[in-house]
Amino acid sequence: MEAVHLIRYALGVAAIAFAGPTLLFLLRPSVIRAWFEAGPEGIGKAASPAALGLIAVLRELGFEALGVKAEKTPLRPIVRELAFVAADRQCYASVAARPPGTRFYYYTPLAAGGFVLTSNSAFPKIASATVVQQSHLGGDPRALLERHHETLAKLGQRGEVIASDQARLDATCAYYADPAVRAAMRRTGLFLLVWVALLGWLLLRP
Repeated sequence: MEAVHLIRYALGVAAIAFAGPTLLFLLRPSVIRAWFEAGPEGIGKAASPAALGLIAVLRELGFEALGVKAEKTPLRPIVRELAFVAADRQCYASVAARPPGTRFYYYTPLAAGGFVLTSNSAFPKIASATVVQQSHLGGDPRALLERHHETLAKLGQRGEVIASDQARLDATCAYYADPAVRAAMRRTGLFLLVWVALLGWLLLRP
């Protein structure tokens, strides 16, 4: 019986330790740091084989490489993205450097505030007069780029982004500072907090 209690205690502590850094990020996204680890020359080395195939399609669509962008929050591993900018300067594109899958998104911060983000992975849905965040799981990059442009047009916007590392980092900070994003992250964080509290109670109770 003692061994069962020890196992339950270890699982409870592990669950809290695993979820804690994620909760911190969701409830306080300002803790994130972002920087460029390498320029365009570093993309080939950082990309997985799956990402390389997607990058080839982006280049066909006229995207130019910016470099390898890294994001880090306390107690969580570095997340690396391969950053691109459209030749017509209407949006950025980012590709996950490593599996699982070939995750990517298009992102256009708007000059007057807000943004449009279109992804083939699971971003929380946001829809307002100034912010549209939409996910289409497994979507084709060509079709999603067209959808991204259509969404910008519906908002009466035409994207204008700057092709520089610093502008891309500023756009990352603007994303996490957006009230709609913070509200979505808080909802996710509160759900996770309730889940961890319930799991901890079940595992750690006498």
